[in-house]
Amino acid sequence: MRRLRNRRFWRDSGLLMLANVIVMALGLVRVPILTHILSKDEVGMLGVVASVLPFLQLLSLPGLDGATYHYVAKGYPAALRVNVTTRLRWSILSTLGFLVGGACWLWAGDTTLAGLFTIAALTYPVTTGLTTVAGVLGAREDFGRLFWYRIGEALTRYAGLAVLLLLPALSTQVLWFSLANKVALAALQVGIAGWLINQLRREATPPMPPTERREMVRYGKHLTVLNSISTVQTRIDALLVGWLLPLSVMADYSIAQLVYTQFKQLWTVYYAVRYPPLVRLPLARRRRRLVLEMGVVWAGFVLFGLAVGAGLWVLVPVILPPEYGTSLPFMSWLLAAFVVSVPGFFAEMYFRTRQDERSQYLLRGAAAVSGVALPALFILIWQANGVVVGRFLASLLLSVVGVFLFLKDRGESDASPVLGSEPGATGSL
Repeated sequence: MRRLRNRRFWRDSGLLMLANVIVMALGLVRVPILTHILSKDEVGMLGVVASVLPFLQLLSLPGLDGATYHYVAKGYPAALRVNVTTRLRWSILSTLGFLVGGACWLWAGDTTLAGLFTIAALTYPVTTGLTTVAGVLGAREDFGRLFWYRIGEALTRYAGLAVLLLLPALSTQVLWFSLANKVALAALQVGIAGWLINQLRREATPPMPPTERREMVRYGKHLTVLNSISTVQTRIDALLVGWLLPLSVMADYSIAQLVYTQFKQLWTVYYAVRYPPLVRLPLARRRRRLVLEMGVVWAGFVLFGLAVGAGLWVLVPVILPPEYGTSLPFMSWLLAAFVVSVPGFFAEMYFRTRQDERSQYLLRGAAAVSGVALPALFILIWQANGVVVGRFLASLLLSVVGVFLFLKDRGESDASPVLGSEPGATGSL
């Protein structure tokens, strides 16, 4: 526990926590404004597009972002170049997927949803296709710039609101809202990616060795398969609600997802701060450290989740239109699902530091099977409430399986060498 008081750890985590608090505040302020400007059906339309995004994103090799983070943390900053050139090519598939979705909605007679899918298609390569920039800043432990990036990313979500407030007479407001947000995010992502690539050039960073480059792309494909399993487990609920239930229900679920996403940023902060030093620790110390930290972090999430859940039942009826009161049960169940997932997240982080693919597949595979079967079964019984109950149970299973695999793991050696864990390396935090 002495290392938890490490001054650098508290400085970095404090900086990212501050960014997270600001991002959460901006997100919470944005929700009531959004619900007062757009109709509930329009909010539901945005939710339909958001429910499809994680699945179409799988076509653009998103796991390469995780591989890039891993290799930059290991000491290969040129992994960024590999990521950008590779993912931009693969993004064409996701773009085509959105265009097909837009054509389907146009054929069904819904021109507004068709327009939203088309906007998502045309902006995908320079928005979601460049998501690696945040991970690279974190892997380089450049938390000062990562702080400002998080703030900037949150502010891009206000671009659409600004356009609607300045030009309230615009027709089909949800389309202008989406377009403005996408353009603002694209400007940020392209700018940060360009700056990082220029930094590599100024630092005279050598290209990755061909062997490491091939291994990184292979590992990225492995993580993409894992992401697909994880997406099925954690996103099938929104897809079921978006495609099987009315837009008004999707609007409630979308608002709950926004709250869930803000809460989950806390784990993102912890992961960004702790992964780089953990991956450089010798394996035995890494296991002990994760066990110690998991108890503290999980207890913190439980307490904070209870406080946030109680606060939402007080604030939502005050700040949101009355018709959004039905979103409160969704918020409570999603927060609970996240909290029970935390031990599973720790187990998954441990196996990622080891590049233990078999354990990752077993962990996510078990959760994905339940993540599909339970929501699909319960939606037939309890409609949308059944979906979130199923997701909660799938999240609980993720942790049960994760802890079991962690305890079963003998911790004999990493799947691949990690810089900083060779003989003579201190591995200090």
